Amino acid sequence: MVKEATLAVRTRAVCMIEAGIFINKVAKVVGVSVRTIRRWLLRSKSGEPLQNMRGRGRKTSVTMVPKVVIAKTIGKKMKSTRVISQNLKSKGFSISHVTVHSYLRKNLKVRPYKPQVQPKLTEKQRTARIKFCNERKNWSIDSWRRVLFSDESSFEVFHTPNKQNDRVWAKSSSNVPPTEKVKFPGKIMVWGVMSYRALSHLHIIPKGQTVTSEYYVEVILKQSLIPSMLRTRDSGTILERKLLLERSKAIFQQDGAPAHTSKRSQEWLKNNMPGFWTKDIWPPNSPDLNPIENLWAILQTKLDSMERATNLKMLEKQLILAWKEISPETLEKLIAGMPSRINKCLKLNGDYIGK
Repeated sequence: MVKEATLAVRTRAVCMIEAGIFINKVAKVVGVSVRTIRRWLLRSKSGEPLQNMRGRGRKTSVTMVPKVVIAKTIGKKMKSTRVISQNLKSKGFSISHVTVHSYLRKNLKVRPYKPQVQPKLTEKQRTARIKFCNERKNWSIDSWRRVLFSDESSFEVFHTPNKQNDRVWAKSSSNVPPTEKVKFPGKIMVWGVMSYRALSHLHIIPKGQTVTSEYYVEVILKQSLIPSMLRTRDSGTILERKLLLERSKAIFQQDGAPAHTSKRSQEWLKNNMPGFWTKDIWPPNSPDLNPIENLWAILQTKLDSMERATNLKMLEKQLILAWKEISPETLEKLIAGMPSRINKCLKLNGDYIGK
């Protein structure tokens, strides 16, 4: 859309012409075409105002009934501009999806958003979430700094970047390089722990290995968690310093995966950790309450900024490098956001709070 010249610019152009300056030079100075300046001169000589009158220009094709139909789509799913346009055409109103988009943005001041995919919660799960949050709604940030959040996550070879962020500016679609996607990409499963000040080493779960109760206790907890818990340095890199300054106050968190909630795992944690949330404490189906989920997303963003991994060995190296590059400030910020997560969950009556 061409930006209109202001009244001051139009008046200046006319005055310059009347002062004897050539029209081509005036057009160059004010940044408009010679044809436009001639039109302004004619209006000035005929006594017409130089500014454009209100109500001029193309009139909208959106009449009263389409306006109501379009307004009623706000906040509803499956209502793209093309769907709305087709609906209007079926009612006898020939309005393009471009016009619908323009009316929604300019007149109704709304923007298009994609619905967020989230876990479906049962009433029992909501009740458990409310109970968990109520018991910790008065926790200070210092209280949350005692918690060690843990989780597993998987990462793909040939990972496709977030489509919302992947944009190529070009004159035509033919100039846009395609994003290749492998039909069955290889994956790496990892496990890690985060505190407000440090990370455990990233544990790479071997290809084909199922995280059974035995593997979880004998390999992950004994060989990855315990060495991280026994660190003695107050400073150093994020993988060298203590997870907590006061180890005796630690509370270990894990989700409800079968290997985590097995009798063997629960007994081992009871005997070897200063404190941990049993399977009856951490609410099921609640990844949104665990800040390490955000950490996995941050890790993926770091991977996306690297050369695209084409094999599992390359991906493993990149994961370890990206894990080391997580900043202490990021961990501190994630833990500091826990009171807000708890309060939001309660405000939503136990519903999913989003990322």
